Amino acid sequence: MDLFGNYIMRNEEEIIKELIAKLACDCSILEIKDFQELMSKYHQALAEGKKEDYTPLFILPPREALGDVELSSEERKGILEKAKDIDAKTLLNQLYERNMVFHDMSFEEVDEFEENQEQEEGFAGIGLNVGRKVILAKIPTDKPWELAAWIPMGGYNECPEPEEQVAIFKYWYEKYGAIPGFVSHDIWEFYVEKPPKSQEEAEELAREQFAFCGDIVWQGTGTVKQLTGTLLSARYWFFWWD
Repeated sequence: MDLFGNYIMRNEEEIIKELIAKLACDCSILEIKDFQELMSKYHQALAEGKKEDYTPLFILPPREALGDVELSSEERKGILEKAKDIDAKTLLNQLYERNMVFHDMSFEEVDEFEENQEQEEGFAGIGLNVGRKVILAKIPTDKPWELAAWIPMGGYNECPEPEEQVAIFKYWYEKYGAIPGFVSHDIWEFYVEKPPKSQEEAEELAREQFAFCGDIVWQGTGTVKQLTGTLLSARYWFFWWD
């Protein structure tokens, strides 16, 4: 099930209207001009949402069209029910072994790593799409992991299925306070309230992130060990499937 999986040419305005209609919740359409201004709007909405029981989410509409997913309450319920049967830690271990074996990698490819001192100040998907329009949706749930059921994407290019994402997102929320904050047809980004503070925690998280999204290593840091250095105290996580 992929909300962004149907490619029929339509203009951007039609796609945005259709997506907002599917969401059926409070949404704002914002033009990406000032990165800091948009991130300020996000954090304001995040604070308000904790009082009003919603979770804000930036949604970058696709350029072509939406998929056939209706985003009905029945569809969301089905995804959430499937997620209950998934043990996130077991799944991540399985995905980690698959990725390491399939690509003939080793966690110990390098013995040392340097902590990345230049932490992201917001969602990269915002900074990379200046000039486009983005939706800031107030998803009516106080359970941030459920956003993967509200915006189902995945099941392609080793991107986990929506129900698998729900299970993993819940696990990361409970452990790190990781809140999904930006989504597109091939990206998930998180704001992290309790990032890892020790090398041991960062190493464990690096394995989990590589399991969830191999491209952040294969087309990013190069090794899982080097990914560790980007996670210490990092407030934003980025996942991208090519």
